[in-house]
Amino acid sequence: MHKTFDTDEHNSKITLAEENVSSYIQSVLQPKFSDRQVNSLLDSAPICIKILDLDFNLQYMSPAGIKSLNIDDITRFYNKPYPFRFYPQSFRDGMTKNLNKAVKTNKIVKQEASVVDLQDNELWFHSTIIPVENGNKQIESIMVISIESTACKNAEQLLSKNSKYQENMAVQFQIEHSNQSLTVNFMAKVKEVVLTNMSDSNFDVNVLAKHLFMSRSTLQRKLTKKTGVSAARFIRQMRLAKAHEFIKYNVHETLAATAHAVGFNHPGYFSKLYKEYTNNIKVNDTLSFGMKDDVDA
Repeated sequence: MHKTFDTDEHNSKITLAEENVSSYIQSVLQPKFSDRQVNSLLDSAPICIKILDLDFNLQYMSPAGIKSLNIDDITRFYNKPYPFRFYPQSFRDGMTKNLNKAVKTNKIVKQEASVVDLQDNELWFHSTIIPVENGNKQIESIMVISIESTACKNAEQLLSKNSKYQENMAVQFQIEHSNQSLTVNFMAKVKEVVLTNMSDSNFDVNVLAKHLFMSRSTLQRKLTKKTGVSAARFIRQMRLAKAHEFIKYNVHETLAATAHAVGFNHPGYFSKLYKEYTNNIKVNDTLSFGMKDDVDA
């Protein structure tokens, strides 16, 4: 199902880079710059840039957008209504609504939406709709700046699927082991639960305590006694240790993918923690204390 979401308020998925590009493009499209300069900027931009007239007919699309949509000849779409007819109806309805809103309010409007290319492949885009004024402060055209996020969306869906699978596995684990002897190795259970739920960014001390059938305070006391660190720090160290293993063996193509795989939503924050972690790793201890087999020996 194709979905379109209005995002009037700040959308955390709209990157700072897009905000900066939007402002920069607006500053460039001023009378003091030549058409050659403007065209050069639009042609070289690594994002999909569209220029529409006030009837929402396409006047220009940058090469990045043409390539993403697998369009052989963009000229046949010029002076034709946007959004394109081959887009899903949900996208067309949402984009048309937001284009009208941008013109009516003379304000930037954002949306996240899925479309299809000419080969019927689903693509996801974060779009910023910008009313462009002339020297008389009158809107003369509409600029739509879109950044493709298909890979990110696919990764989110895969992580969600994996998280649900892991949750089901964790529940089954609880059922199968609920009647086991209390002499079962405490640290082995802790590490198993953390590793099983590592990709879930919502997994924390409270969830760990619930999986272990004990109160948060009891978990804190026992884990601190065994490891010398708090439960929260222990979980974080295990996440970073696993990330170190992923990076060592090139499991993921990007640092952001590795961050999400071990439960960090913000790659920048993960990068900072990971740098601190690697700086503290001993030469012969590449997987840190959280991955050792003899923690509670």
